[in-house]
Amino acid sequence: MNNRIKILVLLILPILSFAQTKLDTVSILKGKVKFLAPKELSPMSEEMWKAKYHSPNKPTMILSDEEGSVNLIADMTDQASPENQLAAFKDFQFQQIKARRPDLKLLSDGVRTVNGKKVAYFKFLSQAVDQKVFNYYFFVTADGKILLFTFNCIEKLQKKWEGRADNIVASLLIK
Repeated sequence: MNNRIKILVLLILPILSFAQTKLDTVSILKGKVKFLAPKELSPMSEEMWKAKYHSPNKPTMILSDEEGSVNLIADMTDQASPENQLAAFKDFQFQQIKARRPDLKLLSDGVRTVNGKKVAYFKFLSQAVDQKVFNYYFFVTADGKILLFTFNCIEKLQKKWEGRADNIVASLLIK
């Protein structure tokens, strides 16, 4: 009986912590993809984007906290793919990142079903210039192509944000 209570508490705590957070419904790709995100995340300014990512090309969507310590990016790839090939795409993406980042430490990966759609993902830690960064990549298919999401935050915020990122994934609705 004691183990059942512990398991129940472990399952409910992340939900309760997300429930305490005020949420916005975010809609991208003309309403074809929707999800819930904490109100603390808002569209990143052009200036912050250029300073942080050194690229003139902004993705489909980028949300950030005020300090730029927590970021959620979504971008449609040109990669056509049926849903059943998401796991292979995930593995390929991970190998590409690992080849460029030997410091990468894989935390978890897999494929899960969310609201009837497959979501492939991997989580890892990487070293930035001055600190470690928690990264969470997840992939879905929309309009027959792969939509790539990247979530990242500095490692000291991982405990606060990893569960929230899991809940963002769990709220995905794809038409």
